[in-house]
Amino acid sequence: MSLDPPITALLLAAHGDGGDWKRNDSVRAVAERLARRLDLPVDWAVLKEPETFAAARTRLGAAAEGTVAVYPFFMADGYFVRERLPQRLAASGFATVERLTPFGLDPRLVDLIEHRLRAVAALQGGRVPADFRILMVAHGSGTGQPASRQRAEAVAAELGWRGLGSIHLGFIEEAPFVGEAFAAVDPEIVLGFFASEGTHALDDVATLVAERPGILHHVAAIGTDLEVADLVARAVEDCISRKAG
Repeated sequence: MSLDPPITALLLAAHGDGGDWKRNDSVRAVAERLARRLDLPVDWAVLKEPETFAAARTRLGAAAEGTVAVYPFFMADGYFVRERLPQRLAASGFATVERLTPFGLDPRLVDLIEHRLRAVAALQGGRVPADFRILMVAHGSGTGQPASRQRAEAVAAELGWRGLGSIHLGFIEEAPFVGEAFAAVDPEIVLGFFASEGTHALDDVATLVAERPGILHHVAAIGTDLEVADLVARAVEDCISRKAG
């Protein structure tokens, strides 16, 4: 039997959006679905609104005094997950945490994206993804941090290996920039490799999509897919099982 302390709560932690508060609603929606699925207290917080961590700590109450599973709702294991998130957790009173693998690195995410793209293609007269020009938009980094690009490239390569054709990439903060990618690819399907519907998904990419009537389908942020809560729940359940020994 394992001597590890049990998980007593779950915190869904995302980067979030510092603009309109409603732009963090997609993060809250995933947390609410998780609360219905898991037999654990569940809360959420975003780095762009630091006070949400303290608020979550207060709402979790005694459950936060045990070991809190922290699920990084991020697309890569980069600076924000490795540096900023631990700092914010400690500053907000989360003393004992179990950090799970970030959303973007979960192998089941590739399954989810494949399923979504195959479903979209099938709606176009029973076709397959390889029949379409597909552009996946990711954040990238303007400071040279490689994590975001590397993960997007790995996912695109895996999807190609699975027979979905060439998945083209465009980035918000590095080349090939998203505007250039739209011009070069002339996509028919656009998929946002984002955890939530923040400024990039709702403004930057959506504006480009609106200018191109030839786009057949636009997934603003894969993190808003209704199957995401099940994916996260399975990751949490796996963690609980490991700790139980």
